Amino acid sequence: MANTDTPTDMEGWLVIDGYEDEPAAFGVPNYLGFHIRYICGVLESRGIPYTYMTVDQWRLKYKHLIKNKIDRDQLRRELSNLSGTIVLAGSIVPGKYVRGTPISQKELDEILAVFPKEQPILCGGWAIKNWRYSGWTPLRSNLFCAVNDIDASLNDFISTGAWKHSKRTQEQWSLWAHHGSKSKAVTDHPDLLTEDGRSGPLTYEIELYQGCVRFKRGCKFCIEPKKGVPLWRSEEDVLREISSAIDSGVRNIRIGGATDIYTYRAEGVRDLEYPIPNPEPISKVLYGARDDERLEILHVDNGNPSIVAENIEPSTEITKCMIDTLSDGAVLSFGLESADPKVHGMNWLNCDSEQLKIAIRHINDFGRFRGERGLPKLLPGLNFIAGLNGENKNSYALNLRLLEDLRSEGLWLRRINIRQVEGQGFQEISEPDFHSFKKTVRERIDKPLLEEMFPTGLILNDIWWETHGDRIRIPEHVLNPIHRDPSIYGKSGITFGRQIGAYPILVGVPYQIPLENSSDILVTGHGMRSISGVEIGLNINSVSQQQLESIPGIGKKAAWRIVSTRAKASRKSEVPFESVAHAFEIADLDMPLLAEKVLTI
Repeated sequence: MANTDTPTDMEGWLVIDGYEDEPAAFGVPNYLGFHIRYICGVLESRGIPYTYMTVDQWRLKYKHLIKNKIDRDQLRRELSNLSGTIVLAGSIVPGKYVRGTPISQKELDEILAVFPKEQPILCGGWAIKNWRYSGWTPLRSNLFCAVNDIDASLNDFISTGAWKHSKRTQEQWSLWAHHGSKSKAVTDHPDLLTEDGRSGPLTYEIELYQGCVRFKRGCKFCIEPKKGVPLWRSEEDVLREISSAIDSGVRNIRIGGATDIYTYRAEGVRDLEYPIPNPEPISKVLYGARDDERLEILHVDNGNPSIVAENIEPSTEITKCMIDTLSDGAVLSFGLESADPKVHGMNWLNCDSEQLKIAIRHINDFGRFRGERGLPKLLPGLNFIAGLNGENKNSYALNLRLLEDLRSEGLWLRRINIRQVEGQGFQEISEPDFHSFKKTVRERIDKPLLEEMFPTGLILNDIWWETHGDRIRIPEHVLNPIHRDPSIYGKSGITFGRQIGAYPILVGVPYQIPLENSSDILVTGHGMRSISGVEIGLNINSVSQQQLESIPGIGKKAAWRIVSTRAKASRKSEVPFESVAHAFEIADLDMPLLAEKVLTI
């Protein structure tokens, strides 16, 4: 449900959510990140008026005004009523996101230029830090770029009128998290509710702890070890926030904000290379969250394979707890980054290939069975990063050999993430080697894995439909109501959607479905990173030709024959076909096996 504020409706502060995508924080729609909620939590706790707006809402409402000088000047006058503006930018190099794209540096420059020069603007987030380190110097006065906690800098400015790089205290963390859970970042978020008041796909990312247990010698490319000794939130504090978020209408939660779910309140963090997992605290959080019957999807994020491998007994208790409480489709992101021992050593990476194999076997042993939505209960994901120091052509060969070893054991990986290193201090990437490796993985590893994990004929429930014609949602999908109109149902086109949850598989169907709705599908085919399907429960007496064609075994001619036969039969009866079998019999066609699963009367 879109925010309908105009500039003259805004009062107090304007908070622009530019989305975050960090190693232990994710807030790109349909996810809602925690840093933006803490910002709103500061304002909520002080009773200060503000307007929350996603960067996509800004693009839809105001971006076109910036291009014309007259419109831009008028917009600047209207924005002058604000007390100030806050922008969170948390992604350095925005990738391809289905539902929303993080703010870019160029885009932020355009936004900064339209606000009155005397108005204070606060920017923060991982992207801001890196853009500043790379020499980004926007030409405007009264701009402050927070290097530490943007929420704490905002709080100090409100108190003193002076900008400084501040860090929140434990008490402020709890206060702003609680107020943020019922802030406008939640209640005004366009993904919380649909236009007709149904629950939307919003997933609330909650922060479990900050920092990394490898704070002494953590991965060189990662920001989390630089935050120092992990700062834990108490189980009670986390559960209190979850309960408040659910009271605000949230129905889907991912417990993230942690480099490793297994090391929450672990033993020996300051002294041991592999701290010992403590099952009790995380079990308390997971079971406590699941006790609220209003909660629908519950997932987690990162896991450290070396911790699992070196502490298999306590890790098993935590894994069993996750199997017990998480929704199916849960994914543990495992960061190997490189299978090359040389790269591992030079970049202080967190696990080696043997530790990774132990951890992947462990998760496969417990998590491969399917849950109620049709998905494996819990699977590992695997991250590779190109461009780390010491990498060469052989590094990619070792990565591929590792993946082939995992495949030879029949182990499942829900998704393989291959990206390029971000930040300074790393070597140039060999683009031919990188793209060759990526292409090989997609063709030889990813597609066969999808065929095993999502076999043809498998039924997946609750696919949320998001885009037409392309995998990426565009402004047209939001602005033009035809994309949500029931009249388009079954017509020619293509619709893409995903289940709600962690790293959901992209599903395409070869006909139009009104967006912002959900339905169940039967898997009909496989790409390298997506699958195709057809909805189940299609009524044989109203199904369109395009929908019939999407059922394996029914081609264009057969679909046309069924539709034309139905048209003739409807002249004699209001119910042309008495059953699905009757339809194929009258049309003089053999009924494919999968048609029985898809069609109904």
